[in-house]
Amino acid sequence: MSECLSNDDIKEICQNAFKYEYDVDTVSNLLNEIYKSHDKEIREKCINTILTEARELKQLTRFKEQLKQFKKEYIQRQIEKNVSGVAELSTVPKGYENIKGIYSCGDYILNDEGVKKTAKTKDGDFVLVPICSQPLLIVERLRNIQDNCEKVVLAFCVGNSWETVQVEREVIASNTKIIRLANFSIDVTSETAKDIVKYLQCLMQKNINLIKVSHTVNRLGWQNGEFVPYSDKVKCDSISEFLGIYRAIESKGNYELWIKHCLKLRENIYLRLTMAASFAAPLIEIIGGLPFIVHLWGGTGAGKTVALNVAASVWGKPSGGLVRTLNGTSYGISETAAFMYSLPCILDELQTIKGGNTSFNQMIMTLTEGMNKTQGAASGGIRQVKQWKNCFICSGEENIVKDNSGGGSINRVISLEVQDTVIEDGNYTMNVVSNNYGFAGREFISRLKEEKDFINSYRDILKELQADTDTTDKQCMAMAFLLLADSLAVKYIFKDECNLNVNDVKQFMATKSEVDIVERAYKWLCGWVAQNKNRFEDSINNTGQIWGKIENGVATINKNVLTECLQQNSFDYSAVMPKFAERGYIMRTSQGKYVHHLSTYGIKAYYVKAILSQNEYKDISNSDIPKEWI
Repeated sequence: MSECLSNDDIKEICQNAFKYEYDVDTVSNLLNEIYKSHDKEIREKCINTILTEARELKQLTRFKEQLKQFKKEYIQRQIEKNVSGVAELSTVPKGYENIKGIYSCGDYILNDEGVKKTAKTKDGDFVLVPICSQPLLIVERLRNIQDNCEKVVLAFCVGNSWETVQVEREVIASNTKIIRLANFSIDVTSETAKDIVKYLQCLMQKNINLIKVSHTVNRLGWQNGEFVPYSDKVKCDSISEFLGIYRAIESKGNYELWIKHCLKLRENIYLRLTMAASFAAPLIEIIGGLPFIVHLWGGTGAGKTVALNVAASVWGKPSGGLVRTLNGTSYGISETAAFMYSLPCILDELQTIKGGNTSFNQMIMTLTEGMNKTQGAASGGIRQVKQWKNCFICSGEENIVKDNSGGGSINRVISLEVQDTVIEDGNYTMNVVSNNYGFAGREFISRLKEEKDFINSYRDILKELQADTDTTDKQCMAMAFLLLADSLAVKYIFKDECNLNVNDVKQFMATKSEVDIVERAYKWLCGWVAQNKNRFEDSINNTGQIWGKIENGVATINKNVLTECLQQNSFDYSAVMPKFAERGYIMRTSQGKYVHHLSTYGIKAYYVKAILSQNEYKDISNSDIPKEWI
């Protein structure tokens, strides 16, 4: 019943008003009291009680007449009252308290019952027509500083609770697109769409100076000196498709417990480097580096997945949020990377990626270039090219760079082969980081904003790596980020640890020869010949194909066979042969050609002559080649 009247109260008033002589004033006061409630259901129950009493006391007709007149006058009062255009809401959405008592709804009535508009009947009276059964209002404008596009935050009631949703501004301007709001439990239909669009446009015009305007970006990380989502000045407005990630970046539990447990874990060099990669991600854009990959790989049961969860716990909730299981495509990974932007992209079980191949060459190059390829959009036109400035931390049972991987791929990966257990008690560690997380990242960013000297520190570390290691500049650059990040993590968070140094990490860096595809192709060639030695012998034991012969440390190899085998192992014949010739790994003809036309074991064909022992035959020249070979 009414907040002020019980059922018994109503019956008693009706007995006094109907029993002897119909008391118009008493009934009018009773109706006014009942209509103070905004709850439609309560009002109807009260009216039904009066109707029952009026029927029993033979006053039903007179009461219905008075009720009809009262409703007419009540509506008129509502209309007159609405001239001020102020919404009558008992509560407002949390965080938007500034709108209470001053939010204008123009010619519409907005209260706890929902949204109504006035309409004129045929006989000239005005009635209230419901257009939405729940309160609905615009509470915030989100203006993207990257593309200047605007979204709005709509607030609405579901039951007794306020909820919010972000939508493109075009949605609330279109009779067809507004229907999408139904997906969020907002009461809109094809019949009410037009009215709701008009209503929302009215709200925008009437409250343009009242509605909060926030600057936004469609990604996390650095933006004009601010770090999203830790900034009060810049928000993220691209959270619908990455809602799990966005919600995962939070703090929970006991920070000191997390530090204490991580200090023990960090005694393991693999875990420490994995954490360093996590801290390194926000440094890349500031310093001006390139994205890189840290790949933790080895057999099952070594604790690789747990290590990734520890690295993720720096920023927020690991499982179900920041650690992604790869059941998508390389394009999906790049989309995630673009959203993370300055935060690490952590990928578990890399070998499960759809559409991948054994070398992962293309994926590695795409991810470390820091932007996705131009592609057509499903709706037509071209998809926007997205960028990222972070690092990738991934795990797998096998190395993602192989002997036949391109030098560019090897260059961009810090490969951590796990031979022993990274984390002894994985279950306990998972329990710790699943319940205590997200503090270190916020602290790291806060201190980083105050730091002025870390760019010079990076340069010093880079110079030391370049001077003391036999590796490439890109390997040095990536490892310099890890060493710098580790030192800053010690300084800001872990305090009393010793910093990692160059000697600690040399073993994890690819050498120049390992990066050099020509050297790797040559090593493969020598190994391939050794594995197939019987194919280079004219013997009754050789029941298969004869590919050539080996004599004096030189393998004479059928060109077609060599080309095919090189291709099968992702080496390009036409690309490596000139380099082989330059480095003296093959013999040229007197005319300078790479291929010799000759007979081997009675088989006349085109052959390549590869020197199998470079040191022994490094001074060999065409004049030393036996005449029968030419």
